[in-house]
Amino acid sequence: MTNLEATLASIAPAFAYRDGRLHADATPLDAIADAANGPVYAYALNAVAEAYQDFADAFAGQPTRICYALKANDSVGVLKTLLAKGAGVDVVSGGELALALSAGASADKIVFSGVGKTNQELSDALDAAVMQINVESEAELERLNQVAVSKGVQAPIALRVNPDVDAGTLDAISTGRATDKFGVNYGDAERLYQEAARAPGLKPMGIAMHIGSQIGDVAHSAAACAKLRTLWDRLAVDGVTLRRFDVGGGLGIRYKDETPPSIQAYADTIRAAVADIDCEVMLEPGRRIVGPAGVLIANVIGEKMAGDHRVVILDAAMNDLIRPALYKAWHEVVPLRLPAADAEWTAADIVGPICESTDKFADSRMMPPLAAGDRVAFLAAGAYGAVMASEYNGRPRTPEVVVQSQNWDFARKPRTYQDLIHEQSAPDWF
Repeated sequence: MTNLEATLASIAPAFAYRDGRLHADATPLDAIADAANGPVYAYALNAVAEAYQDFADAFAGQPTRICYALKANDSVGVLKTLLAKGAGVDVVSGGELALALSAGASADKIVFSGVGKTNQELSDALDAAVMQINVESEAELERLNQVAVSKGVQAPIALRVNPDVDAGTLDAISTGRATDKFGVNYGDAERLYQEAARAPGLKPMGIAMHIGSQIGDVAHSAAACAKLRTLWDRLAVDGVTLRRFDVGGGLGIRYKDETPPSIQAYADTIRAAVADIDCEVMLEPGRRIVGPAGVLIANVIGEKMAGDHRVVILDAAMNDLIRPALYKAWHEVVPLRLPAADAEWTAADIVGPICESTDKFADSRMMPPLAAGDRVAFLAAGAYGAVMASEYNGRPRTPEVVVQSQNWDFARKPRTYQDLIHEQSAPDWF
């Protein structure tokens, strides 16, 4: 096994070289690249389904509801694959709610999260009769009660409690510390539950948390679950009976040399926290399901020397994959054609064509010889890739392809310059 093949096996096992060409399942990625004629995301749907099943198997025997975090990847092809497996959906905006419903998600399997829901979004959630609304502030609790009373309904809620636990991940994706913007303060939660239980428009159903993304140690989840369990027990004494224990998501994946926890170890941690109470566990995984199942394919425009630095210029840019610019995130970059055994690998900066110095994917990355027209793939790009894309610099949004064995098709078709132009108009008084 070559180093490249070992990298694929450890980070993106749905992708492999066959006869020297990189494949997703039985589909050669260069065929997808030919059709896209530019940067393109490709998702291996079998890997998505298998990752979901791993969660389901790990929680077997424990009443559990797995709600896929749509913010990780909102491709309808990915979503429909998960719905067919029985997944619920975690949404964080009115747009995501509409997308989930249009894809066929059952409202009674949708949890509406998010730190800043508008009254319109709360109204939409109640009209759709979603399973649960995770409330993140006292003000939102009051507004939701008012909206629900005006409609003559009770809103099924959980309070997203901030347990003040550091997830041990990047500062930018930590969400469970006391100073983070998310959730209600742990010390206020008991009082707020008591008020919610008395409110005519609210029906407390569960308790929720989400401490961050790319969690690499279940000890952090265990600490947060323990605090949530303590609160659960205090509420029971208060007469506030809950049914759902919502642990959020955030389980990490491998991008470089991380050793993320197994799904089974994560499940065992949560099982231990709820072992002697009658509850339904809820969780909202996203990255762990779709991250390893996706790649971003890019074309080499050319190379240049910047002083003594080799620079590889791609047609993909930070508008297609912003994580390296935003988080200094690492993505392995591999050629679509397996290099010759005697190819000379040298350090290269890998950059895009946007007029920003931050439009850089990697510094001094060891790469084989690359010529204009060659192609590379960014691994583990299935989560927070296309969903965070923009059209900065007049670059049409990245298309997306779904792959299942030898079958593939566009889930988001390539856009044209005319698409960009036709979406704008000048006022008549010009």
